[in-house]
Amino acid sequence: MKKNLLIAVLFLIPFCGFSQTTKPIEGFLGIKFGSSKATVLAAMRAKGAILDTRHARKDGLAFSNVKLGFRKPVAFLVKFVNDKVYEADYVFVPDVEPHTISDYNDLVNDIMKIYGEGKPTAKYTSPYTENNDEGDKIVGLKLGNIDFHTLWFDAKKNTVLVSITTDMTVNLQYQDGALTDEAIAKQDAQQKSDF
Repeated sequence: MKKNLLIAVLFLIPFCGFSQTTKPIEGFLGIKFGSSKATVLAAMRAKGAILDTRHARKDGLAFSNVKLGFRKPVAFLVKFVNDKVYEADYVFVPDVEPHTISDYNDLVNDIMKIYGEGKPTAKYTSPYTENNDEGDKIVGLKLGNIDFHTLWFDAKKNTVLVSITTDMTVNLQYQDGALTDEAIAKQDAQQKSDF
């Protein structure tokens, strides 16, 4: 009886936790969620990043000359709500289009080393299936008939998301759950005031 109870408890432990990651998702590039624009600017400049004023907005900053390990994104954006950073987005373009899926898998594997297993999604819409060869999968991704993404989340609802877009970019997004809710509420209030 005790043995069966112990087995049942051990089986249920993974389902009782609120977080999926082994490490909390607290920010990106050593920058904590909730940091001010001034703090983000100073930290990014210290890393050799260059502020891209052409793509900056009042609620976001864009940078060039950014690195994530050995990877260099073609775009790196940081979003703010009430002068608190809540999101960072990396956009990677594979050197050749057929490498898109392998680049995606490599990035997912690197993030798994930090945050543990993510929740992978691979959705196929007819006529595409998981049995298609890589070339057909590339076409399916471009047409939006295949969706590849992997999600990590922690107890605070902070997330890391890796995805492939129809433009054949590999995107990486870090997001603070509570501050994202705040940004959405602010945006909704703005839209309502427009009416």
